[in-house]
Amino acid sequence: MLRISRARRAELAHRAAHIRRRGQRADWDVATIADEIARQLPELKALEVWRLAYGWSRPQVVAAICEVFEQDGLAPPGLTPARLCRWEHNGVQPEADYAAALARVYQVSPWRLGLNLPGMLVAGRYGRPTQPSEPGVVMVNNALTAVADSVQLQREIEGPGGGPATHEQAQRAIDYYASHYPRYAPTVLAGEIHRCRQMVVDMLTHPQHDRARTELRRLAGWLSALLGDLAFTCSDYAGAHIHLGTGARLGTSIGEHRLAGWSLGAQSMVAFFGDRPADALDLAHQAREYADTPLRRAQITAWCELRALAALGRRSDAEHAATRAQHHMDAADDEPGRMGFDRAELHQHLAESALRLDDTPSARHHAATAISLKSTSSGGWAAATVILARAHAAEHNPADATALATTVLDTVSPAHLRETTRRRLAALDADLHTEHSPAATSRELRERLRALPAHTPAPRTSPEPNGH
Repeated sequence: MLRISRARRAELAHRAAHIRRRGQRADWDVATIADEIARQLPELKALEVWRLAYGWSRPQVVAAICEVFEQDGLAPPGLTPARLCRWEHNGVQPEADYAAALARVYQVSPWRLGLNLPGMLVAGRYGRPTQPSEPGVVMVNNALTAVADSVQLQREIEGPGGGPATHEQAQRAIDYYASHYPRYAPTVLAGEIHRCRQMVVDMLTHPQHDRARTELRRLAGWLSALLGDLAFTCSDYAGAHIHLGTGARLGTSIGEHRLAGWSLGAQSMVAFFGDRPADALDLAHQAREYADTPLRRAQITAWCELRALAALGRRSDAEHAATRAQHHMDAADDEPGRMGFDRAELHQHLAESALRLDDTPSARHHAATAISLKSTSSGGWAAATVILARAHAAEHNPADATALATTVLDTVSPAHLRETTRRRLAALDADLHTEHSPAATSRELRERLRALPAHTPAPRTSPEPNGH
C-alpha cells in the first residue's frame, strides 16, 4: 500500500477545505461536497473524505462517537484521534459498534464510508443542511425535543390550563435551554423554545389564579428573552428587539428584576452591534435600574455601558465604567451560563473597550486572560480570540492576526458562529485591508469570510405573550 507523506496529507486537507468552501458558496449538500472531494482527490479514503466534507477535526468526531455511546447507555469508548487516523489512512476496519457510531455521526449509510459490514442499519436520516452544526446532530436533537415533550406531557396530565407541575417542568426546560445554549444550532433550538412558549401562551388563555398567571407570564418572559438572544445570533435584529422587548415588559410588569434587567441589557447589546451606541447607552442605563446585585451591576456595566461609552469616544467615562465593573465583579461570585456573567466575559468586554480606545496592550492582556478562562470552541473563546486578533492587527502584525482568526474558523462551525463574532471578524477584515498591499494570508481570510454561509433565520412560530 502506497504511503502518503505528511506534507502531502496537509496539501490534500487544504485542497479538500477549498472544495468544501466552494461547495458551500454553490449551496451543495454534504453528499455532493464529499463526491467532489473523492473525485478530485482519489488518494483519500471514504472515511476521511466525509470528515473533510463536513469540515470536522478528528477530536470533534471522536467526541461525537463518545456522545453516541453515552446516549445508548454504553460506557465511554477508549477511542482516540490517533485510532481514527488509522481507520482513515491504513484501511483498518473499525469494529461493528464503532462503525455503526461513525455512520450515525456522519448521517450516512456505512457503505458510503467504506465500511463493508453487511446487515448494519443506521438510526436517523441523512441531514439536508450544507453543514450540520455539530457531529451527531441528529442524536443530540432527540434529547432537545424531549424537553418540550415533557412539558406537554405534564400539561396533558394537569389539564389545558396546566398546574404547578407543568410550571415546574417549564422552568426546567428554560434551565436546560439556557445551560445547553451552545450545544445546538440556533434555528433548531429556537424552534423548540417557540414550541415551549406556545404551550405557555395557550395556558394563559385559560382561567388562572393570580399567582399561577404571574408564574406563566414569568416563564413566557424568560422564553421570550432566550428567543431574542437566538434571533440576534441569527442576525435578525428586528426579531431580537421584539422578543427582548417582550421579556423586558413582562419582567417589569411582574416585578422580576433579573428578567427585566437582562432583557434590556441584551437589547443594549443588539443596539451596540447595530451601530447605535447612543441607543445602547440609553438601554444600559435602563437596565442598570434593575441590577440589584453586585454580579448584575458588573454585567450591565461591562456588557452594555462600558462598550457603548468606548464606542462614543468618551474615554474618561469609559475608564470609570471599567473600574466600576471590576469593583462589582470583585464583590461577586461567577455565575456561568447564558443568563449569568463571569470573569472571562468581564475581561472580554474590557479588552474590546480598550481596543476601541486605542489601548492595544490592555486589549491584548484582557483578551488573553479571557481566552485562558474559556474552553476552546466556546462562544466566549471565539469572541476573545478575534478581539486578540484585532489587537495584533492594530499593532501591524497581520500574520498573528490572521492565524488567530483562521483558528476560530477552523474550530467553530458556521452554524455556531455567533453574530457578535461574525461582526468582529468583519471588523478584523477591514483592519487588515487598510494597508495598500494586504498580505496573502489577509486576502485568503477575506475569501473564507465571504464563503461563510448566511445564518438561517430563527423561526417565529409562537405569538408574543400579551402579558395579561
